[in-house]
Amino acid sequence: MKKLALALSTVAAFAAPAFAADLPARTYSKAPAMAVTVTSWTGCYVGGGGGYGMWNQENSTRRVAPPQTPIADTITTGGRGYFGTVQVGCDYQFAAAGGNFVVGAFGDYDFASLKGTLAPGRASAVGEEKMSSAWAVGGRLGWLVTPNLLTYFSAGYTEATFDRTDFTFNFPPFGVSDNRFQDKQTYKGWFVGAGNEYALDILPGLFWKNEYRFSEFDVATNPLRNTATGVSNTAEDSKKFLHTVRSELVYRFNWGGSAPAKAYVKAPAASVVNWTGCYVGGGGGYGLWNQENTTYDDGPPRTRFSETATTGGRGYLGTVQGGCDYQLAAAGARFVVGAFGDYDFSSLKGKLNPQRVVVVGDEKMSSAWSVGGRLGWLALPNLLTYVSVGYTEATFDRTDFTLEFVPFGVPAGLFMDKRTYKGWFIGAGDEYALNFLPGLFWKTEYRFSEFDVATNPIRITATGLPTGVSIDSEKYTHTVRSQLVYRFNWGGGAVVAKY
Repeated sequence: MKKLALALSTVAAFAAPAFAADLPARTYSKAPAMAVTVTSWTGCYVGGGGGYGMWNQENSTRRVAPPQTPIADTITTGGRGYFGTVQVGCDYQFAAAGGNFVVGAFGDYDFASLKGTLAPGRASAVGEEKMSSAWAVGGRLGWLVTPNLLTYFSAGYTEATFDRTDFTFNFPPFGVSDNRFQDKQTYKGWFVGAGNEYALDILPGLFWKNEYRFSEFDVATNPLRNTATGVSNTAEDSKKFLHTVRSELVYRFNWGGSAPAKAYVKAPAASVVNWTGCYVGGGGGYGLWNQENTTYDDGPPRTRFSETATTGGRGYLGTVQGGCDYQLAAAGARFVVGAFGDYDFSSLKGKLNPQRVVVVGDEKMSSAWSVGGRLGWLALPNLLTYVSVGYTEATFDRTDFTLEFVPFGVPAGLFMDKRTYKGWFIGAGDEYALNFLPGLFWKTEYRFSEFDVATNPIRITATGLPTGVSIDSEKYTHTVRSQLVYRFNWGGGAVVAKY
């Protein structure tokens, strides 16, 4: 339940909603008039909330003394966790191209606890690596779908701080100090994001904002120092990547006067007759994954051979989907329930370094499939916002290992089999119809998945026999996906909803 609660806290943030094409109109000869409750988006605001994030990094260990030669191949490590955030900003609303747009600038600060267990290459040590804070300044450009609903893109500069890491030995008895540490470090980089902001009816000036961000940071050097003397013989060059979803309440100080109301004399035409029906879709996305890896001597008896370390990977995915929805007549006909299945063709890669085996190998998530359900609310006749949940499996290809040390790339004569992980997912998204072709929709969704622990024997390449050493791995994925959907509407006449 604790991990389910963790995932539920992340589903509020997802990429910008789509732009809705309509099915043939029957009941909606024109859209119902909309009350303009927001006077203007021009003004400044403060906000606060929280979210969830996952990070990967590429680490390469080298000697500090000249010549600074590498002593271990590059490996992928990472971490994940919660954060709280505070934000200030200012926006300006303007009319152009027949619509209303908002441009703005903002700054925010995250109080974070995104943790992973770091095992530097060739160091025989592990330590907790924690992202404790981050800040960002940037701008955003958005389009007002309705007077009260803004969808936007954001971009800017960011810095993230990671606390000091103290290391212990990576072999029994566990927990004994290694007498080495890495200093606190600040990484500099950039971010891009997308989100929604909606005016809440319960209090004038109160808004709800959800945003997804991807951040990439410059390479930073982290010496491994002796605890007593501060002297360093080796260092790690680290390049970090970060995925976050965030949700916050915003209070807007409106000093901009009245909004240009002529664009909102009536709501945009909304000609979707019924969300009841089946659909097919296809698109793509991006994802990160983390895993907790522990090496075991298979015995008998089976005994733990290393501390747990966090590794991971990232990359792109393509996806195809099919499903059916039913628009409920209850509660003003503004709810949609449905079931779906999808299949991802993916290439999410990381460099795996099994602890105490002194090898590295490409670990690739090559495919995944999911079945689940969703429950959505129609913010407009043609704009659905929803949550999803279900069962999922992910397949990782065979991993062939090379030696971790110089000369790199020499086959180690070891491998791990192709394997499939079973788990669950939870997500949130938007679906909106596109104006240029009846039946065509655009869907965007964020998902968090957690998989059961699986045991992966390390085998001898020549014979296929197990070496007697295996890795227990528990995996987590973070994905965002966007796709075009074609909807076959067989629901008959329109379900008249109150908006």
